Amino acid sequence: MVRTIKEATIKSFHYASIQELRRHVADWLIAYNFAKQLKALKLRTPYEAIDALWKSKPDALIIKPSHHMLGLNT
Repeated sequence: MVRTIKEATIKSFHYASIQELRRHVADWLIAYNFAKQLKALKLRTPYEAIDALWKSKPDALIIKPSHHMLGLNT
């Protein structure tokens, strides 16, 4: 995973500041977690796997996963 992040950010772009790098890495991770389908999760995205866990065992998580979805106010 670390190699994937490095190839998508540090090795592909030049950043003027550390804040710019942090912002790009955070944006990349959000896109990855909502879009990348993983074999280990039976071709679901990490968010879909967490949402399925929430629906089957709501006591396992403290905060409802849909509270972290991107939307109009982000």
